[in-house]
Amino acid sequence: MEMPKNKWGLAGIALELGYIIALPLLGFALAGKWLDQRLHHSIPWFTLLGIVLAIAATTAWLTKKIKEYLK
Repeated sequence: MEMPKNKWGLAGIALELGYIIALPLLGFALAGKWLDQRLHHSIPWFTLLGIVLAIAATTAWLTKKIKEYLK
């Protein structure tokens, strides 16, 4: 996959990167918050775990995308 040279192609990549970062964070953090509320935790352990999982998932996803663009 080649890097696009026009501004619309670059805007598409920027939008895709936004989704790559936002979707795991939103999904895992909200799931963790829901679990913490459901189990009545005073410390948000599942929310924190969700954020850590989101960071790991985002890192893996970004690494894969970067490798595609470098080929």
